Amino acid sequence: MAATTAPQLGKENVRLRFKKRQRKPSGWSVVQRLTLFMVFVFRRLAIVAIFLFGTIGHSQVIGMVVSAQGIWCDQAHQQCDARNFQDLWKLYPVSKDSKLVRVGKTTGQESVVIRSRWGKLETFDCSNPRELGCKQPLDLARLIPEVPETNVVTAFFDALLQLAADRPKMYDSIRQGILQTRGGQWQSLSDGVAELGKGGLNLNSVFDNWAAGKYLVELCPLDDSASPKCSDDIKPVSYSWDPRKPEPLPVNDFRPGLYRLYISETSLGLPVRTSNYADLVAAEAPLAEQLDNDFLRVRNATQSWDTTDGTAAALRRAYLYSLAYR
Repeated sequence: MAATTAPQLGKENVRLRFKKRQRKPSGWSVVQRLTLFMVFVFRRLAIVAIFLFGTIGHSQVIGMVVSAQGIWCDQAHQQCDARNFQDLWKLYPVSKDSKLVRVGKTTGQESVVIRSRWGKLETFDCSNPRELGCKQPLDLARLIPEVPETNVVTAFFDALLQLAADRPKMYDSIRQGILQTRGGQWQSLSDGVAELGKGGLNLNSVFDNWAAGKYLVELCPLDDSASPKCSDDIKPVSYSWDPRKPEPLPVNDFRPGLYRLYISETSLGLPVRTSNYADLVAAEAPLAEQLDNDFLRVRNATQSWDTTDGTAAALRRAYLYSLAYR
């Protein structure tokens, strides 16, 4: 039996095989890749937002997405067969000409919940015979009442959409914050309007329903993206709250505007900023009373939404932000 010999490898083959075995350096750190991904995501969202609010105009928006099961795309404003299309997100603005369709593998259990501009909560459930399996774009005409009326809810939505158009970074921070929780095991503070007077800042609306006591609080201004600009050193002040005899919080060199008020605690002798906070608009009289009345009207009109709509509190906060720019 003839002996077999291994095939001879020329220098070129050896060089090629060696190259295949070499591990190519990534060239990108984890931080760089994450940064690039985040830039891509936010640019994409910004482009979609500019397209919606810039070309259509917020007057054409008839509702906002509250939640979605499955993958959905607005065929009227995107190429839904593109690899990088943006599926619906919470607070996605639905316009009169939107064409919402399912994308990818479907099960028949997909659904979209939309809050109409007039306050009605509408569920489009593909398992419901009424939707005919969602084989066609959703019938969004149901969102529009036969006789559209202007009321506190429509004014509320108009203010939200104007905020989204004028300050998209601030609006996007609201959208991102829907998935976050605040307060933890504590009773949450209440967003609201605080009147700024000679005696200080009136926090009645913020500490609404809180028991009397002494609390460590810290005020941080909010920037154009609704991010708090707190000092590196946590320096809370003691505030005595008594609902029967409320006193203002003393402040120095304080200007009207948007702020975040944190509750702090002491740990190992050092103050610690907690996740319990409220956002507030500080304004002087008589504007403060007007803004407070407007915010209370919206809160009373939408508070019943909280049990079925996970975006309701975020929408009210966005409305509060809009009040700061009146």
